[in-house]
Amino acid sequence: MAGTVAAHVDEETIARLRAIAATENRPASQIVAVALRTLLNLSPGARRALYAIDGSLEGAERDFAGQLVGRAALRAYERILDARHAGDPEPMGNAPVDSEEAIEAEAVRLSRR
Repeated sequence: MAGTVAAHVDEETIARLRAIAATENRPASQIVAVALRTLLNLSPGARRALYAIDGSLEGAERDFAGQLVGRAALRAYERILDARHAGDPEPMGNAPVDSEEAIEAEAVRLSRR
């Protein structure tokens, strides 16, 4: 069953939403729905990171975080399309970058900062 949700946002966010909706010729509700579904599909840690970004970053930092999230989305979409083209029913698979060793190495790298 479909439903309606509401959110309180600042004027700048409303203006950006309206501008993007007009530029992309999409209803604002579609943009909000995609954003909400995407957020809800993230892991709890990724959601916490986004909440932290939303609550503490300013200007250039927020733009940088947005660029990184955008690049990750583009890479994910490319991987899905490549898998479809190759006839791979499961594009997520166990690629080397998804191995436990790779994940652990990334965690160690991030904790050394």
